[in-house]
Amino acid sequence: MPRRGRRGYPTAILIGLDNHAAYFWTLYSESVKSYKIIQIDVDADKSTYRFHEEIVEIIRSLLHEGFTGIILTCEERTPYSKRFLDHVSKHHKWLGERAAIKVLTGKATRVGEVTQLIKANRLQETITNAVEETGIKLLEQLEKAIEEGCIFYTIDELNYAINSNRKPITIMITEELNQRNQISRRYQSAIQISKNLGATVAILSSTNPVSSRLKQLGGFVCVITH
Repeated sequence: MPRRGRRGYPTAILIGLDNHAAYFWTLYSESVKSYKIIQIDVDADKSTYRFHEEIVEIIRSLLHEGFTGIILTCEERTPYSKRFLDHVSKHHKWLGERAAIKVLTGKATRVGEVTQLIKANRLQETITNAVEETGIKLLEQLEKAIEEGCIFYTIDELNYAINSNRKPITIMITEELNQRNQISRRYQSAIQISKNLGATVAILSSTNPVSSRLKQLGGFVCVITH
């Protein structure tokens, strides 16, 4: 994964799981960053439940930042990924509907272990699958919003909506349009305000299934509340 010093745009969340912690990594188009480590309190009542709930809350906050895939990894023959998936299935079905969750066998507790996953090309392939699957979910949301008329196609419309106290829900942007607007303060301000209001902002590469539809619509769409 690319060059030191450049971050790129958000792609996926990598979570390494073992018997005492969850190790969060934020994956960008040009870099990987260590994000957070949370420990399981083995002495607390309902410790596993609380541990899984804390993982969900961190994922929830990162989804709003535009990460469009979730990758769980643990060593072979260990139950940690399955236990978390069971928790999500039982308590947080919305998460599986919102983003694709993929399981990868391996370790991701240290930088060297993540680097090994990258060198073996296993991580990139899993990221691509997760992000593309989430792209299909976003495309379904996009088409529904178009039918209902709850959509804007420009930054100016988004700014007007924000100033009118209407709340953006999801913003989808092609990689090309995002690159063209990196130095636009108006663009960057609108995106940051939208994130602060709880909107999900997804930047999608040209290979993503939703990208061709986005290009037809000008490269930028915002799903808005009624």
